[in-house]
Amino acid sequence: MKLTTKLSLAALGLTALVSSANGAITGVTGQTTWLGSPPVSCVPLALTGFNAYAWDEQQNITLATLAVDMTNNPGTSAFTIPGLLGGTFDSHFIHFEGIPGVISAQGTVTFATKIVGVIFKNVTLDASDVTCGSFGTVYPTTYPFRGTNTTIPSFFSINANTITFNLAALSAIGEVAQIRVITDAVPAPGACGLLGMSGLVAARRRRSL
Repeated sequence: MKLTTKLSLAALGLTALVSSANGAITGVTGQTTWLGSPPVSCVPLALTGFNAYAWDEQQNITLATLAVDMTNNPGTSAFTIPGLLGGTFDSHFIHFEGIPGVISAQGTVTFATKIVGVIFKNVTLDASDVTCGSFGTVYPTTYPFRGTNTTIPSFFSINANTITFNLAALSAIGEVAQIRVITDAVPAPGACGLLGMSGLVAARRRRSL
């Protein structure tokens, strides 16, 4: 029996498959501004406001060893288990520096996949800026007053694919509260599309035989 297969991407449903693989942040709440593209800079005085800012950094990065300050999920910043990660991941960033008179921001960020590590100390943030940071963004690498060890302590908790935070930073002394979140990698759109196509074509072939 002769089988002729001429199927469009729309007929295969690949548009939905590809779009679902884009953008690892899926939602925010509270005092959180979700940036669709990374900022030019997050050094002191470059990104201030009433809210914390969240954005996606490098996606599908393969690292042999990445030191993180927290590997336990669920967990809170008060009780952390540091460790080393190896594999393919997505990286994301949360930054808060209030304008004068604004010292804290509370909210949540939810990702498409599970959180596997969190980096929030200045030394480990410094060490991961190049390997995980978004291209074109200037980070305050080597700046001592970054992270969550602020004068008014910053706190966060993680559960599955959501981080809940209460970040504090005193602008008068130049503090910037920053967190890098590492999640399981979202499959690349091309790979997702190919997998979807092979399955759907196979299904069409079985129905035609």
